[in-house]
Amino acid sequence: MANSRKSRSLNREGGVAAAYERALGAILARVAVSGPALRIGIAFSGGLDSSVLLHLASRHAEVHNLALTAFHIHHGLSPNADAWMAHCAREATACGVPMLSRNVRLGDGGGRGVEEAARIARYRALGELCRETGCSLLLTAHHQDDQAETVLLQLLRGAGLPGLSGMAPFQPGHDLLGDGVALGRPLLGLRRAELEAFGSQAGLSHVTDESNADARYRRNALRQDVAPVLERHFPGFAPLVARSAGHVQSAQALLQELAEIDLAACRAADWSAPLYVPALQTLSAQRADNLLRHWLYRNRVQLPSASRLEEIRSQMLGAAGDMHPFFDFGPMTLRRIGSRLELHPRLGTPPEAPITLRWEGEAELPVPAWRGRLVLEPTDGLGISQEELRRHPLILHPRAGQERLKVAANRPSRSLKALYQEAEVAPWRRLWSPLLYLNGELVFVAGLGMDVRHAAMGDAVLLRWESD
Repeated sequence: MANSRKSRSLNREGGVAAAYERALGAILARVAVSGPALRIGIAFSGGLDSSVLLHLASRHAEVHNLALTAFHIHHGLSPNADAWMAHCAREATACGVPMLSRNVRLGDGGGRGVEEAARIARYRALGELCRETGCSLLLTAHHQDDQAETVLLQLLRGAGLPGLSGMAPFQPGHDLLGDGVALGRPLLGLRRAELEAFGSQAGLSHVTDESNADARYRRNALRQDVAPVLERHFPGFAPLVARSAGHVQSAQALLQELAEIDLAACRAADWSAPLYVPALQTLSAQRADNLLRHWLYRNRVQLPSASRLEEIRSQMLGAAGDMHPFFDFGPMTLRRIGSRLELHPRLGTPPEAPITLRWEGEAELPVPAWRGRLVLEPTDGLGISQEELRRHPLILHPRAGQERLKVAANRPSRSLKALYQEAEVAPWRRLWSPLLYLNGELVFVAGLGMDVRHAAMGDAVLLRWESD
């Protein structure tokens, strides 16, 4: 009998470890960096789930010679937080894994409570730690029961497909982690009960967060009061909900592909480019909403509700060409400029004082105050005389009004206002498009080009303004 129990325990441990290795293998196949250069971070809270993850990851890393670092985030919300951090340090040392910790201060979570504030602070700190240590992949211990809870909470919020998709096993990028850090969830196919059995068999020590018993938090209430009832009436409901989330993820992926097709039809070179209104107007309401939703998301704009999105579509696509409707998204403003929809960042106002630029042959001259740089490319054709540039500094000015520019030899000089309108340059870009003077003459306007009256042929440079 004892041998039979031992065999079942080893099979259970082997099953969890095998599931982890399969999931991690699928994750690593999608990570851009691989081999000896790959460094992996572990989000380690000290709870049961992350303790199992650290145990599995450390054994796998040792066998496959992978660099592994554990990260512990100290929120300071519990009187036991210091003890938890000390526990995590001991466990990481026992597994032969270096650990770094980070104390964080909580914001207001966008007005959505302590849970959200802690999540935001945690992910941002984890992203910072990953970049500091060169980790391009962060692993978290989310499991199948977490997935079911996430989907049910989103369903009860009336979320759309992105919310009902739940958590993906792999995300090449995560808004809160920041640039250069992918996110993997190798335990997402395992039930919490399987992790508990594995932890018990492996003799893992873990901490218990007392806040997990507080039913004032919606996830805790769902876990304690609702999930047991669902499990009683619908045995194995968590894998079924997780399976449905997988179906929704497939549907969401198809919508993403459709949005990319429609993006190209709207003359946008990439997701940061404006959308062409006449092409948007040919789409069905559902396809237009789908494209707008993906476009806003890819530009890190907080997604509007369905009713708000319908209002945006109606006003933006139905407005007359000479109207300029706009919607405020806090750090960004959505505007219609002529035949285009553009997202305008709130940059304030540019410097009022002139800035002197002295050229000594550099390929570019950074101008941080104007959030950009002046690029100078040598040319044997028509451009600004290199000799004049060496004799006189360029003076960078904001627009004052009444300036005129002659952009072609066969065209008359025109006001900047008329040229901006013709080129459909958005008002916010006009504000941040500096004017360059050489020896008292206006020679170049960012976004419009060079004044041919002050151009020379041969031994010259072409000017180009690149905005940050």
